[in-house]
Amino acid sequence: MWSWFWSAAGVGLTLFLTRDRQTVDDKYLADLRQSGLMAEFNSNANAVAHGKQVCRQLDSGGVQQGLPVDQVAVQYYCPQFSEGFHVLEKATVKGRFSLLDKEPSAYSTPISVSGSSCSGSGGYSDIDQGTQVTVKNGKGDVLATTTLGAGSGGRYVCTFPFSFQITEGEDRYVVSVSRRGEMSYSFKDLKADGVSLQLG
Repeated sequence: MWSWFWSAAGVGLTLFLTRDRQTVDDKYLADLRQSGLMAEFNSNANAVAHGKQVCRQLDSGGVQQGLPVDQVAVQYYCPQFSEGFHVLEKATVKGRFSLLDKEPSAYSTPISVSGSSCSGSGGYSDIDQGTQVTVKNGKGDVLATTTLGAGSGGRYVCTFPFSFQITEGEDRYVVSVSRRGEMSYSFKDLKADGVSLQLG
């Protein structure tokens, strides 16, 4: 009789704990949907797994910061980290790359002009609409890629616009155009001033 009682009690306790855990998952998923963040996941299971992984990293001493979706996970799975949790900001950075002809010559020019459009020529023929722009962090991981827009200007200056999106939290953001060197920025500088590069 007693064995039956304890067995039944154990089953009841298991069901209670399972039900409680599912309730937390349900609340977490509902909050993601209400916040418009559920689209970042392929399934409910994927969202729950991500949320619990965020908390495991914090339990292991990870930096107390993350994206808005991570903040929701912290709220439900490890609320002890809610106080002081920093939500990383995203920013769309606008930039321009200017090709200069500082020593005009009738025999060679770094800029080719056609009407109101322009592009690089000769040793600068890699600079044109569609040229790749890469953004990396200090470790060399690629954070974003984009391309130069159409060049505009004239015989002495040809300027190409571009833009990219970054997320706060990296030690630095290294921007390069084609094979033409690199420039390093902080998130604060990129957000406030964008990127202005010159060649020539």
